[in-house]
Amino acid sequence: MFPLSAERVVLAIMADSLQLVRLSGHSVLASRRLNIRLSEGALQLEEVGSWLQVDGAGARKLEVVISNTWVRYAVLHWQASLADDTLCQDYARTLMTEQYGEASNGWSLTISPLIPNRNRIVSAIDARLLAALTELASAHRLKLSSVRPLLASVYNQLESKLPNEALLAVVEPQRLCLLQVGGGDWINLYNRMLSEPWERRLPGLVAQASASLNALDTPVFIVAPSRERPDLGRLSATWLRLPARAGFHPRDDKEWAFCLGC
Repeated sequence: MFPLSAERVVLAIMADSLQLVRLSGHSVLASRRLNIRLSEGALQLEEVGSWLQVDGAGARKLEVVISNTWVRYAVLHWQASLADDTLCQDYARTLMTEQYGEASNGWSLTISPLIPNRNRIVSAIDARLLAALTELASAHRLKLSSVRPLLASVYNQLESKLPNEALLAVVEPQRLCLLQVGGGDWINLYNRMLSEPWERRLPGLVAQASASLNALDTPVFIVAPSRERPDLGRLSATWLRLPARAGFHPRDDKEWAFCLGC
């Protein structure tokens, strides 16, 4: 095991950029923001490798946070057959194919652990991206210690602040992900592009999503780690911040919130 003080690199793969932070304990040693580059729809990580070779040399671990832009989700509502992981995987694959077509054939699916009588959550990420991250870590002698979808990371930190029934809106550059929760369970998801000016478009998208989820009377909570808090007009919502922790302050570190706070 690595000591807690071991240097690590956090890579946040956002909709519009790649954010890199090198940390020693809770101190930031280096940081960089890179533009997104695609080839045949696949994210290219060569510039990340070049940065790691210089500014990441000597780090021990690589942690990755992936924007909801690059993740597709599905909720498998509880039924007894979900207790069988093989059947659950087959069902998840069929569901993704029905929703997204042949594109889903190239996705790697991860299913949340079994909790009897609870829904199971499917997260799908391009298998080429996961392979590229594994190769990147290996090439730079880093342990790929975690690959976290942004929604799951944010929810895990804010779950205790949500009431029994809620809509959690996770706002990031170019993306809105709205999660419906009830009784501590994930009920449904709405994951859409959020174009600028985002503060004008957000109320309409939330209202549209609330209607489609049959949740018009459900309280709305918004977390936007890299954004200011604008006037949202008639949208009634409660703003939440990611909790402060050593090395991250939600007000002072907005620019690197997805690296340091997630």
